[in-house]
Amino acid sequence: MTSRPEAYGDRAPLAIGIDLGTTYSAVAWVNPEGDPEIIPNALGEPLTPSVVSLVDGRPVVGADAKADQARGASEVAHLFKRAMGNPAFEFPLGDELWSPPRLSALVLRHLKEQAEAALGRPVTRAVVTVPEYFTHPERAATMEAGRLAGLDVPRIISEPTAAALAYGLRPGPGSRTVLVYDLGGGTFDISLVLIGPDEIRVLCSDGNHELGGRDWDDRLAQIVLREFPGVADALAEDPGALLVEVEKLKRTLSARQSAEFRLLVDGRSLTCRVSREAFEEASRDLLEQTGQLIEKVLDEKGLHWPDIDGILLVGGSTRMPMVQRYLERLSGRPPMGGVHPDHAVALGAAAQAAILLEDEESSRLRLAGSAVTAEPLLRLDAPRQISNVVAHSLGMIAENAAGDRYVNSVLVPRNQTIPCAHTRPYEFHLDGGGKELLEVFLTQGETDDPSTCVYLGRYGVTGFPKGGRRQVVIDVSYAYDDNALVTVTAAERATGTPLRVTVESLPEDVPQRFLEPPVRTVSREPKTIYLAFDLSGSMSGLPLAEAQRAARAFVSQLDLTTTSVGLIAFSDKVRTTQSATGNANRIERAIKALQVGSTGYGNATHPFDELYKLLASVPGRRFGVVLADGVWSRQDLAVRQAQRCHRDHIDVVAVGFGGADERFLRQIASSTEQALFTDLHQLTAVFGTIAREITEGASGS
Repeated sequence: MTSRPEAYGDRAPLAIGIDLGTTYSAVAWVNPEGDPEIIPNALGEPLTPSVVSLVDGRPVVGADAKADQARGASEVAHLFKRAMGNPAFEFPLGDELWSPPRLSALVLRHLKEQAEAALGRPVTRAVVTVPEYFTHPERAATMEAGRLAGLDVPRIISEPTAAALAYGLRPGPGSRTVLVYDLGGGTFDISLVLIGPDEIRVLCSDGNHELGGRDWDDRLAQIVLREFPGVADALAEDPGALLVEVEKLKRTLSARQSAEFRLLVDGRSLTCRVSREAFEEASRDLLEQTGQLIEKVLDEKGLHWPDIDGILLVGGSTRMPMVQRYLERLSGRPPMGGVHPDHAVALGAAAQAAILLEDEESSRLRLAGSAVTAEPLLRLDAPRQISNVVAHSLGMIAENAAGDRYVNSVLVPRNQTIPCAHTRPYEFHLDGGGKELLEVFLTQGETDDPSTCVYLGRYGVTGFPKGGRRQVVIDVSYAYDDNALVTVTAAERATGTPLRVTVESLPEDVPQRFLEPPVRTVSREPKTIYLAFDLSGSMSGLPLAEAQRAARAFVSQLDLTTTSVGLIAFSDKVRTTQSATGNANRIERAIKALQVGSTGYGNATHPFDELYKLLASVPGRRFGVVLADGVWSRQDLAVRQAQRCHRDHIDVVAVGFGGADERFLRQIASSTEQALFTDLHQLTAVFGTIAREITEGASGS
């Protein structure tokens, strides 16, 4: 419980941490002892309902609004966090239509005033939390809500990261890899987090922001409605009171094996008894959905349950016994304790706010030339370096190689550490007038299906220099900042000319327009490339690591809206590990999965039959980039099959290092310029150059 305001002294905080929840919210600060602490509301409760009602034309937030909802009042808004970032969502309240940011701003302002009343001084800065899986529009809407609430929000932090930070403040043994299982009222996040003595580092995350405790409430409501079929229609017209009562029932069932449900409807008192067993059976599939996301995250990082030091529970919905039993069955151990699941997120946000204040004060003192260091607001032994990842791949809408449909071209894979910036080339035809417009429809999504993406906006690139009609390469840079918000810049590669980038609203026919076949204006020749890597025993250790680094550098220099990349592994056997794709996520996973010995340890075979089979009937320009570090057993056969590729106009680029035979490289390459012998440590630079030449049309000319 928070101390009396007069005990706070001169170290009262300048910033707070806010857990802006779907169903309940909380606010915290760092007390004079350097520990994050929840600030209770006027009722002395740590949690405030994220509910807004209208009383005599005036918005009311929190417990009073929740009471209005329980009474069946019609002027009540709740669960609006689920619609954050959706410009089409507006909630009628009184004579106005309210957007999710405006409703969220009322909750934030209420929490701000709650903190000011407890601390006895104005509060203008807050770190606000969001679900890990929030996209750019949802995060931007949260920042807007903070602005509308009169708060300066220097950082939004993901809920699992905040929870891990709160846990990391507790003494622990060295570094721990923790699975943060965050099941709130309206969202579910799962994150793998490394907690060390000096840092909190998110390794991987996933989630579903349309799955949460409210869905368990709905299953309870269905059980109850089956008991009273005669009043189902009346309850459907005004479900507020029912939802409040089933939430209470859910909480009771977390403590008891059965509970009685009571509700007054149309003057009738409805009563029934519900068992925990029936509730758990009705909601088992919801729990299994969370388990599927857990396995997906573990698979993505190549980890298994013995690699995980523990499961950290976050969110009030994790108090359901079925959740804890399920996780213990999956992991083989009970979840970790020590941090209250309802408080962890707000406590971590307060710790992050204190860290930011410390950093700002240290910077100010350095600029002033002071030898004095900033006094820490947070306990000295708390980890201060926090690195997060972005949970969504960044892409753009493009035509597929055949030109008969639009696809989402994934350019920046998910789970990149932020802040980060990536530059991708884009081939563009100029008519010479200097008024051309390159439209970039930026997306967040994991598949090539345009209908499954979140559209961040229409980015217009203009300001091209005048000149003759020509094909140019535009370097488009995508940056994620500390808040996982996206910015875009562009420049013409040949001249280095910076281009203007403007962000415009999406046309009303998006995404529908991208579900129809494109109307082609200027043809952009597709390219298909296979990287064929020798994975014999001599590639173990550093050579494989350098080859993977070179492969990533290669892909980063390609226009993936026109270029597809696949991977072939060979040694004693040949195997296509990834069919050609323009999806950077799939390519990255294939590069990471390359493993010495997966096709044997010798040099008994070659990749050219496989290259020919994969590329012979593919339209556009075709390339095989072959990497070798030694002498193959049947070089004569490899040369003959490589020459068959040459005759079919499949460009073969041969790269060798170490014990590779330079004469042999020249024989399998399509030209002497495409035979490259290099040092292992120059491999990345060589592959980057090859990719740039392919993109700019110079390779093979």
